[in-house]
This record gives sequence, structure tokens and C-alpha cells, in this order.
Amino acid sequence: MKTGKSLLFMIVLALLGLMSCKIHCPEFDKEILSWIPYQENDVIELYSQSNDSTILISIKSVDVTHTTSYRGKCECGDYIFIRDDDSNFQIDISLYGKSIISQSYQIGNTNFNRYDTYSEIENFLFESQEYDIVRIFEKKDSKSTFKKLIIAKDIGIIGLIDNDGNTWTLKTNVKIKRFNEPNERKNIVIKNVSC
Repeated sequence: MKTGKSLLFMIVLALLGLMSCKIHCPEFDKEILSWIPYQENDVIELYSQSNDSTILISIKSVDVTHTTSYRGKCECGDYIFIRDDDSNFQIDISLYGKSIISQSYQIGNTNFNRYDTYSEIENFLFESQEYDIVRIFEKKDSKSTFKKLIIAKDIGIIGLIDNDGNTWTLKTNVKIKRFNEPNERKNIVIKNVSC
């Protein structure tokens, strides 16, 4: 009888020990931020020469959350949320380590996400300018305003193409300082959480 109680006590202690065990997550991979190098109060200005119109996007908030460790049912994961003032623009990205689990870019009534055609191209020529590497999202349907979104590494969104073939191009094309360069942009706060 004493042996049975001792064994049960040891099993309970072992289970409690496993449940309280802290799992450490990989470091946040700042490289992803080079694709969306935005900070609060940044303005993205896209201009279409064909119909003489401008799209202005004012960044209201940039929230980056990194899970440092977890216990129990929680898991490692990183989240990036970028929004404007009036909900016409938002970026939602979920990561696990260096892998993007999901990503969504909403511009007006168009939402580019993992269900759209996606490609990554090096040495891409767009509106007479060459970019080292770009990511292009292309809508499969024509129900929304835009059919293509073009993002350049270290710059962010550089272009949109609508269903009529009109092109909006980034008006001020400035290469953003990366996190590991001198004079890097430091006011992006990564919130570390443990659960």
C-alpha cells in the first residue's frame, strides 16, 4: 500500500514538473521587418501617372510581439500588426521562427493573403527602377480594386496595379536603414511576452 502511494505521489510530482517546465523560443528574426520597415507616423505615398491620382497611407501603429518562452498549451510565435488611422490599410503577419505562417495586406477593399499567387523575384525592374529583391502578390479574382501588390526588401510597398492596368508607384523611394546597420531605425519596439 505504501509503495502504491509513493508511486502515485512520484507520478503526480513528475506531471507537475512537466507542466511547469518552461520552453524557450527562438529569438525574434528582425529580417522580416526589412520587408515592412514602417514606423508610426510614416506616410506611404503611391502615385498613378495614368489617372493622376495619389494614394496616401499614414501609419498609425506598428505592433510587434515576440513570445520568448511558454508553458503548457501556449506556443512560440511572433506577430506583426501595422495599421493606419481609418482601417483602410493594415498588415497582419504571423511567424514561427523564420517561417511566415500567415500574412495579409489590406489596402482599401483589397486583401492580399496566402490564397493569392505569390512570388519572390530578384533584380526586378519596375517603372524604370531596378530592385534587388521583391515579393509580388497577385489576386486570382477581379472583385477588388487592385490585382497586384509589389513589396521591395528594405523599402516596403513600392507599387500597386489595379484591374484596369493602372499602376501606382511609390513617390519617394528611400532605402530604409536595416536593423544591423549603423544609424538603424530604433523606435520599432518589439514586445516580449511569456505565456
